[in-house]
Amino acid sequence: MKHFALALAALAFQTVSAQNIQRLGIQVEYISRPSEPFPSGVTSYTVVVNQSYRDQYEAELEQWEIDTQLAQETYESEMEAYNSKGTGAKVLERALLDERKPQLLLPAKPDEVEYVFDPGIISSKIDMQGMTRMEGGGVVTLEIQSFEDSPPEDRKQEIKDKEGNVSYRYFRTMKYRQPIRFTVELPDGSVVLDEVLTNSENYTIYTSDKYTSKSALNKAWNPMVVAKRLSRMSVEASTIAMNSILNDRFCFSKKTRPMTIYHAKTKKKVDYTDLNNAALDMKIAMGKYLDQPDESAAGIRTCVAVWEQVLGEADYENKKARINAKMAGLLYLNLINANIWLEDYDRVDELFDAMRRLDVKKSAEGTAEGLDTFSDEQRRRKDINS
Repeated sequence: MKHFALALAALAFQTVSAQNIQRLGIQVEYISRPSEPFPSGVTSYTVVVNQSYRDQYEAELEQWEIDTQLAQETYESEMEAYNSKGTGAKVLERALLDERKPQLLLPAKPDEVEYVFDPGIISSKIDMQGMTRMEGGGVVTLEIQSFEDSPPEDRKQEIKDKEGNVSYRYFRTMKYRQPIRFTVELPDGSVVLDEVLTNSENYTIYTSDKYTSKSALNKAWNPMVVAKRLSRMSVEASTIAMNSILNDRFCFSKKTRPMTIYHAKTKKKVDYTDLNNAALDMKIAMGKYLDQPDESAAGIRTCVAVWEQVLGEADYENKKARINAKMAGLLYLNLINANIWLEDYDRVDELFDAMRRLDVKKSAEGTAEGLDTFSDEQRRRKDINS
C-alpha cells in the first residue's frame, strides 16, 4: 500500500433505484506502478527531439545565406570594376555590347512550408514522473516526421429557413496527419519502446469555417496557415499521448479512478445507519490515505468488517429483506473495491467468485464490469515491481 496515494476529488449523493439504494461517488487519485519498470538503477532520463523538416529547412536557410553572400560579393566586385571605367568607356560598352550597370540579384529566401518546432519546447512536455531529467539514464527520442495532407475538397451545406428559402454555406475539408516516432533507449543500448503515433491509416479530417459565398471562402483560405496550425495541434496532442504512454509503462505515475460506495436510505421501517456510517467512514479513510496511510488502512478495514457482517444477514429470496439480493450484490462491490485498495488481491478473487454465484439478474456483476480487470492489472504491476 505504500506505493499508492489517494485523494478525494468529488463527493455526491444520488438515488439510483426505486429501492432506496444510495451511492457515494468519489474520484480516487493514486500512484500507479509501472507496467514495464526500468532496470534497477535507471532513475533518470533525457529527451531528444528531431524534426525531419526542420533539418531540411535549416539546410535550405544555410544555403540561402551562402548564395546571398556570394551574390553580394559578386555584385560588389562587378560594381568596383564598373566604377573604375571612364564615362566614355561605359557609353561605348553600352552602345556596342549592350552592357549596363551591374544589378544586385539576391536569391529568394526559402518559404517555411511546415511548422518548425522548437526542440526545447517539445522536450519540456515530456515529464516522466518520479524520475530525474539528467544525462546517464534512459533516452527518449521523438522523431517528428513530415506533415502529410490531402488536396482540399470544396463542399457546401444547404440551409432552409422557416419560409422554405434555400441558402448555402461553403467550406473545405482535408485529411491530414503528423506522424511521430518515439523510442526509449536504456543506458546499455537496448531499446524498450519503438512506436509511431499516427500510423498509415490514421488520418484526421479537418473542416474549415463556413462562409456565405465561395469567394469569401477563397479569400479566407490560406493553405500554408492551415497546414501549420494543424501540424502544431497534432504534435501537441501527440506529446500528451506519448507522455501518458511513457508514464504508464515506465513510471510511478499519478492516475485517477472513479469509485462508488453503496449504501441505502434509512426509512421508518428499515434502518441502514450502519451502512450509511460505513460509507462516510470509507470516504474519511480515503481522505487520510495520502498523509496517513496506516490510519487510512485501519479505517478501510473497519468498513470491511461492517460490510462483511451485514452481508451475513442477506436473504436472497426475500425482496423486502433489509439486505436482499440486490443490496448484497452491491455490498460485494464495496468489499471488492476496499480490498483492491488494501492490495489483498486473493480476497478480491474470493469475493468475485462469491458474488458470481448469485442470480445474475440480482447480482452486481454488470456494475462490476472492468473491476476484475483492474484488480488483475494492479496485482500484476505489484508483482513485477516487487
